[in-house]
Amino acid sequence: MPAVDRGGGVLIALHGHGDDPAAARTWGRQMAPAGWEVVAPGARVGDDGVRSWFSSGPRGADTGEVRASAQKIGDLVDRLRSGGSRVVVAGFSQGGALALALGSFGIRPDGLISICGFFPELDRAVVGFGAAEGDTEVASDSGTSAPTTAPALVVNTEDDEVVPAYLGADAAALLSAAGTAVTVELVPGDHRVGAAALEFSRRWLTRVLGPSVKVSLGLPVDRVHTGDELVSGSAIVDLSVAYERLGFHAAYVTDHPAPDDRWLAGGGHQALEPTVALAMAASATRRLLLHTNVYVLPYRNPFLAAKALSSVDVLSGGRLIVGVAAGYLRPEFAALGADFDARGPVLEKSIATMTRVWTESSVAGEGPGWTARGVTSLPHPSTPPPIWVGGNSAAALRRAVQLGQGWSPFPTPVGSGKGLRTAEISSIDALAARLEQVPTVCEQYERVDPLTICFVPFTLAAYLADPDEGRAALVAEVAQLTEIGVDWVALMVPGETRAEVLDHAAALSRALRLT
Repeated sequence: MPAVDRGGGVLIALHGHGDDPAAARTWGRQMAPAGWEVVAPGARVGDDGVRSWFSSGPRGADTGEVRASAQKIGDLVDRLRSGGSRVVVAGFSQGGALALALGSFGIRPDGLISICGFFPELDRAVVGFGAAEGDTEVASDSGTSAPTTAPALVVNTEDDEVVPAYLGADAAALLSAAGTAVTVELVPGDHRVGAAALEFSRRWLTRVLGPSVKVSLGLPVDRVHTGDELVSGSAIVDLSVAYERLGFHAAYVTDHPAPDDRWLAGGGHQALEPTVALAMAASATRRLLLHTNVYVLPYRNPFLAAKALSSVDVLSGGRLIVGVAAGYLRPEFAALGADFDARGPVLEKSIATMTRVWTESSVAGEGPGWTARGVTSLPHPSTPPPIWVGGNSAAALRRAVQLGQGWSPFPTPVGSGKGLRTAEISSIDALAARLEQVPTVCEQYERVDPLTICFVPFTLAAYLADPDEGRAALVAEVAQLTEIGVDWVALMVPGETRAEVLDHAAALSRALRLT
């Protein structure tokens, strides 16, 4: 199973002359945003046993060899893009030169990075990919052309005695003249992919190529009045595949196994069993994360919950995000035989128990309604899925910091906190104030790992009521949420048919620049 793709992209890492692809894979993994896949193709091995993307002579680089290497990378870019991935090509030294030359041959990845690279001076004019013989693209006296629309980063080092920094500056000037948005940076170091080059490249990728906030988009399986159109296996498959293609990072479902009639009459909703719905989504996708938003742990025995959730995680290749909460509907607790008043302590005990079940053998202990003499539940997830604790209260934040990897507060209109049995968060300013407390709570409980924050925008309801009118305000709020420290947003799109849902999802993806 491929590595989990939490960032929605693939980095193609091109090694330098004489290097091994394994070296490029190593620095590629250090450069790529969290969750991106890294692919490190190898150049041809010459008669001298050395890997090289192209050879050079008195008149410059061999154009035929540059073309062949570029076509190899171009085919890889196309193949990865056909699977819905954004693709960045990064290269070191001669690999950087090849990356910068891709535009000369009609190859358009989503971004280019050259470290200690240069622009290869070709020994003859270039005939672009897909062009007829006789059609040339000449952008300079050297016979080199550099047309590309992908943003580019050119990084050179101060003490590079192999590829002087001015060669990178010349390459950047050539690309800029051809209309490319180029960032040029000179960093400390010599002829290698050092720490400074990696750090700048990571920040550039985050700033230029992707939304700094990730999006979990709800599967509309609560719209039971639509029948099979939206609430069926084929609907989940069709929508999940499209969500992945459109660049959404995760799909989520909610949890209401025994919804109360009065609650439903007051605006409540139906839900499928979360692990079943997400398993269906997992079967049809490759990178899309699978998000329970939220799974009410106090409804369930923690061993049953651990087995159901880990089964989805294992079978999906580690793509599960476990959003959990204490719950707030007393009648639903009563219908399930669960103790409403003890839900807070039960949630904490269940989180701790599930974590043990996923990582340990012979788990022993006891809790409300259960006693374990020694439980070994296999297979363990390769890495325990992240747990995001829902709720607005100080207790919810404490649980997230102590027991989980994320916190999922949610918007509550003024006066609604009592009914929802949680603290009010009724504005962005109120949320910002709560987020300012996170470092203090982390310090209090000696947490050093960052805490992921997921939030539902305040403007989502208005967007759902009128998506064309509300989309701009929703996108603007997402940007505001990013600025105050929100990492993920949970969104939903309207629609009574698959076509309507997907039309709105596509428009939202474009507005959020996910694709």
